[in-house]
Amino acid sequence: MTGLENEHIICISSIDWDPIWTRKQQVMSRLPKSNTILYVEPPVTLLSPFKDPKTWSKWGLWFKGIRRLNENIYLYSPPVTLPFGNKCRLINRINQWWINLFLKRVVSHLGLDKPIVWTYMPNSVDIVDEIAERKLLVYDCVDEHSEYTGLIDKAVVTEMERVLMGLCDLVFVTAQGLYDSKKEFARTIYFLPNAANVEHFMKAQDPATKVPDEIAAISPPIIGFVGVIQDWIDLELVRDAAVAHPEWSIVMIGPVGAGIDISFLKPLPNVYFLGRKEVKDLPNYIKAFDVCINPFKINRLTDKVSPLKCYEYLASGKPIVSVDMPGVNSFADVLEISNNPEEFVRGIERALGEENEDKLKARLEKARENSWESRVEFMVERILEKLNS
Repeated sequence: MTGLENEHIICISSIDWDPIWTRKQQVMSRLPKSNTILYVEPPVTLLSPFKDPKTWSKWGLWFKGIRRLNENIYLYSPPVTLPFGNKCRLINRINQWWINLFLKRVVSHLGLDKPIVWTYMPNSVDIVDEIAERKLLVYDCVDEHSEYTGLIDKAVVTEMERVLMGLCDLVFVTAQGLYDSKKEFARTIYFLPNAANVEHFMKAQDPATKVPDEIAAISPPIIGFVGVIQDWIDLELVRDAAVAHPEWSIVMIGPVGAGIDISFLKPLPNVYFLGRKEVKDLPNYIKAFDVCINPFKINRLTDKVSPLKCYEYLASGKPIVSVDMPGVNSFADVLEISNNPEEFVRGIERALGEENEDKLKARLEKARENSWESRVEFMVERILEKLNS
């Protein structure tokens, strides 16, 4: 990839660099290495550790200051902020002012002159004009943020996002529903779905890829899920599949979010929670799957989601069963789509019983059409058009 060279980029992310890689890390890690990138992780609030004790560790990251990841990417975790910033715009303004007191020093220390500011956070509307004199403002919208549960006010988040989009030179969205709902608020907007690290996940088809002992010990057929287990995952659908077919092994790989109740699944002997795994090891685990599942709840949040896991499943070559959501409609020819729990179970039955070489080849071909390299190339082209206009 050529063209976007020797730029300074400040990425305001909605997720830490580790441990779960999503669109943010995939994009930033693929930009040309001549660019200097500051990846700003989301802050925790004073209340965060009381909701999720794992966030106590984030308090210490602020004191570490700038953390160098590699030759061109630096990480920074901002100071602790006040709660309710997504419920009250005034609190958000205070929080962003507070963050910027420290962030400006980081920007100055790294010599990030006239950066491209690349944000994933609607609440960054109150900081993007303050960080530095910028070349370009990019908003990559990956979710309907106003539909998240928790300490948010839908109207406040919606308004912050609309103002942000009005400031932006470029807006990318991951789902058609996001494009339809936001196009009137952005000057230049593009629909650009998620993708997969195709070469990495295709290792699941490599005979040399070793299956880890903990999943090799589980009886097949294995019906597998990979992803963060949050409130948008339909665990009752998982239970229905496990109960309908006790001979199946349902394997859930990924961290369980704070406050997510999995206790009703624990008594089922054929449901396994294996916890978070390193990105590098995921193909090894997926190799053991007979079918991959995408059990999202259907609501206003998931209606506008581009399910990253489906792209990675495709690249693994494994059969896939998904709930019916707009984000998977373009894959209807290569996966099973269900409208209710009974159809979900029947879809798994068909995926197990009707797999063949032609279906495998079709999934891998679809995956190759949806690589992160192609997505980043599109983004870079659009950015260069703006810079050169």
